Amino acid sequence: MSSKIFFSVLFVLFGFGVRAQSLNGTIADRKTRSALEQVHVLNVNTGEKTVTDAAGQFSLKASVNQVLVFYYPGYISDTLLLVDMKPVKRFLAPDPKLLKTVEIQSKTFNPEVEYADIYRKANPTKLEVNKPFAFYPSGYFSREGKFARKGKRKLEGEKIERKIDERWNEAGVKAVTPLNAGELDAFMAMYRPELKDLNKMDAEDLKFYIMNAYKEFKTLPADKRVISGLN
Repeated sequence: MSSKIFFSVLFVLFGFGVRAQSLNGTIADRKTRSALEQVHVLNVNTGEKTVTDAAGQFSLKASVNQVLVFYYPGYISDTLLLVDMKPVKRFLAPDPKLLKTVEIQSKTFNPEVEYADIYRKANPTKLEVNKPFAFYPSGYFSREGKFARKGKRKLEGEKIERKIDERWNEAGVKAVTPLNAGELDAFMAMYRPELKDLNKMDAEDLKFYIMNAYKEFKTLPADKRVISGLN
């Protein structure tokens, strides 16, 4: 009986020792080799999870023969079967399906054509080839002219907003972040870029802009990550 108790105690102590070990590791981008912060690391066998810090490092309780999963929005998830407890170095690859953020394909908004009458009335000048420049004060100072110029400004603003919407949209943001509902609405409003800035970004630049904005967004207090009245 004493032998059975002795071996039982050894088994329990050995098993506890294995489970109590901490595995350290670092996660980085496969292409740039830069550290990835906020990567989700999950021990599938125990359910324990953590996230990487600003240096891409993590520490998690694990043991040999357990499976870890590494997940980060916009990247291909990685799975690792532990064969030893040496520090882990993993490189995540961007998901090629998400490198090109979603662009809304819609009918081109051309207010100069669709609202030609407003544009004509908003411009009281007339410039023709081989003819002197003409300006019509009555058209400029009239109520109709003022209304047309106001309408033209609104149309030009709408044209810019629609150009932004082609690339800055919910589908594109959700493709590289886990945001939904109220937080998604707040994020879209808070980090909406201006057209001049958006025009400087290619598809990959925009993806990294969204990811960096998301990192900043998640550090905000919970009440700041929703739009008042939507939560």
